[in-house]
Amino acid sequence: MKTFLNHIVIPWFLLVASLVLAYVCVFATEFTWLYTAALSLVLVCALVFRHNFGKPAIVIARSLIGIVFIFSGIVKAVDPLGAQFQIMDYFAAYGAQWADPLAQLLALGLNVAEILIGIALILNLRMAITAWMVALMMGFFTGLTFLDAAILSDRVSDCGCFGQFLILTPWQTFYKNVVLNIWVVIVFFGRNRIQNPFSFKTEAIIMVASAIVFFGIQIYGLRHLPIIHFLDWRVGAQLNPPRLPITFTTKFQNQETQEIREFTSSELANLDRSVWDFVKTIIHDPNDPNATSIMIPMFDDRGINAHEVSNFVANRPGYTFIVAIHDIERASFRNMQKIFALMDFAKQNGYDFMFLFDSSIADETLENFKQRVGRRDFNAYFSGKRDIMAIVRSNPGLIFIHDGYIRGQWAWRDIPSVKRIQKITQ
Repeated sequence: MKTFLNHIVIPWFLLVASLVLAYVCVFATEFTWLYTAALSLVLVCALVFRHNFGKPAIVIARSLIGIVFIFSGIVKAVDPLGAQFQIMDYFAAYGAQWADPLAQLLALGLNVAEILIGIALILNLRMAITAWMVALMMGFFTGLTFLDAAILSDRVSDCGCFGQFLILTPWQTFYKNVVLNIWVVIVFFGRNRIQNPFSFKTEAIIMVASAIVFFGIQIYGLRHLPIIHFLDWRVGAQLNPPRLPITFTTKFQNQETQEIREFTSSELANLDRSVWDFVKTIIHDPNDPNATSIMIPMFDDRGINAHEVSNFVANRPGYTFIVAIHDIERASFRNMQKIFALMDFAKQNGYDFMFLFDSSIADETLENFKQRVGRRDFNAYFSGKRDIMAIVRSNPGLIFIHDGYIRGQWAWRDIPSVKRIQKITQ
């Protein structure tokens, strides 16, 4: 009986409890004593009974960690520049801006490492090494995210664990890591209990091929645009969805027949209140509760209100082109001739064409830009650097808008020709 309790009941209870706590983590946006105590208790019990977990429990825990690692790595790998910015935010939070030049290489390496470790976990590849790598990685990031949540929450609002696909609060991130550590304990102490199904050659082929594929995806994202766009400013998005009118109806109950009916506001004027008793008012909102404006504040050098400029872009009928440059000193100038050819085409057809710069640039820097490109006849607008990077990852990048909808987005390497735009606008 004792063996059954220690080797079957308790291990499976702890595994199921960890899954329940993983679900509850979604709602634990702030520090909660009860949830923290529950997580700590399950983690300690997993350590106590670390040798009692059977092969099925080890496989489940190993697969869960692997899925999380692969998913986390992929959603960041498709947007490597976003992962780079997140690492730079961490450097800024810890006063290590001197390491910013390493951020891109670190982002590329970490993303691929996460995916490869996830694949190794799911396929049970070299678990003697993989389990140690997972344990060390989770130990480091659990400590880091605890500091973020408990001390630096005002500096690091999102860990970037799942890129722009899923935003977690600092405490959600920490709690997520504690849940993963429960599974890590199961995997780490059971790492030698399941036989490796592949030969060394097969393992090498799997890992090398995976590394090549996901490094390639990241290089493509850096040279062009993310292959999957999780940002608000993506092709097909509407900048400022119109709000449909909200209507009200009121329910009344007939005193004689007990009938309950809804009356509109226009019908209430002729309603006999001596016969009908008020029940409740109902609000009918036809708008999507998740549909919000994704416009960013913009202003021009004449001091026009930021909201006026933003609304102009969002609500302007017809075609609008925006060339977004978040770092003018590092921007590529190789396709500027194509950009200005599009600007001339837009002017000839009465379309709006604007350049959007980082609002912190000096007047002298903007003047040098005008001299370098040899043009001064463009409309210059300004916004925050991070807001511009949220529009398009390329520097510069082109956004094509029609009637408030984003119809096209290109990196500077892929700027379309006038003929291509003519086909779109015809």
